[in-house]
Amino acid sequence: MTPTINSDRLWQSIMALAEIGAIPGNGSCRMALTPEDTAARSLFLGWCRDLGLAHQQDAIGNQYLRRAGTDPSAKAVAFGSHLDTVPTGGRFDGIIGVLAGLEVLRALAEAGVRTKAPLELVNWMNEEGSRFRPAMMGSRVAAGAFSLADALAITDDNGVSVAQALAESGQAGPLPPAPRDWSAWLELHIEQGPVMEATGADIGIVVGTMHARYFQLSVIGEPSHVGPTEMNRRHDSLAAAAEVILAVEKIALAAEPNGRASATWIENIPNARGNVSHLTHLHCDVRHNDAPAAVAMEGELRAALAAIEKRRGVRIDVDPYATFGPIAFDPRLGALLRQKAEARQLATRDMIAAAGHDSVLMAPLFPSAMLFVPSVGGITHNPKEYSTPEQVARGAQVLLDAVLELAG
Repeated sequence: MTPTINSDRLWQSIMALAEIGAIPGNGSCRMALTPEDTAARSLFLGWCRDLGLAHQQDAIGNQYLRRAGTDPSAKAVAFGSHLDTVPTGGRFDGIIGVLAGLEVLRALAEAGVRTKAPLELVNWMNEEGSRFRPAMMGSRVAAGAFSLADALAITDDNGVSVAQALAESGQAGPLPPAPRDWSAWLELHIEQGPVMEATGADIGIVVGTMHARYFQLSVIGEPSHVGPTEMNRRHDSLAAAAEVILAVEKIALAAEPNGRASATWIENIPNARGNVSHLTHLHCDVRHNDAPAAVAMEGELRAALAAIEKRRGVRIDVDPYATFGPIAFDPRLGALLRQKAEARQLATRDMIAAAGHDSVLMAPLFPSAMLFVPSVGGITHNPKEYSTPEQVARGAQVLLDAVLELAG
């Protein structure tokens, strides 16, 4: 029996998971290590145990589900993504990579097919970075790119540490985080953009990623009263931060079509109606297809910050806390995905990933590749995020076909 994806079963799994942390507009809110994320992980784990998969969980909360192969000495073929979301997320970002991987294993079990190599399905912890920074935390720690101790000490906006959240959610496993013994890594994901839909592509072959540089800025001014303090005597951190935000946008507009920059998070102190703000924290990033161009964008940002400091009499501290990419994915795996898609009469298109993904951390360690399915309207990180059942099933089938080839 030829293993075939069950589109209805896959879609039902996606919709069942979406009921956990549901928000208005058909969206999802399951930030890392919240009760909603923990409930989703439990549902996923139950489905995996129904298949008899062996489960391991490491100390940063990554979940590994293994299906044994016929050759105990063979290295595993691994695939997966993440189940956590942003606060106003959709039902597909990350989720389809995990649940399509589950459907691959269900289809193999249904067809009675045993692969030579073991298969390993992964749910990475805190890919989004919405609650704890940096993003891709679980895969960073597992890859050795970020220490476990440093990750555990990070706190969210309410002062809860990763260590505390792991303990309270029961998601801290006994396994020391470390690179796995894999022969290859594959990740299915939604495009999160409009290109595939506009060009009629069914499967995106991700050949590489942008280079992104992340910054936490602290704008330090001076507290004062909004009434008696004349405008020319103020050192207003919030007003200075407003200029920073506009400067970031200006840098981004000048860098298009291959560059991006965003200011996305802000915390203002004392955030009181009668006070001129004296401390404002904000997050921003710059990214570009070309790494030197991203570095140049950082230079423009720092020059803009220096000018704002001088003009407004504030100090701006810069914490360049994380980077990702640029990564070139394995061309042989990309060619395999392209071949499998075209064998199914699916239109392919080579893509550059503009967003961060766990695959960025895997690529230096193992032959790695990503494939995209279209996002309707290019909408993502939004309750309206959508890919059709047919689009998701096509991606899952190509993933299954590639896994079978790689695992023997």
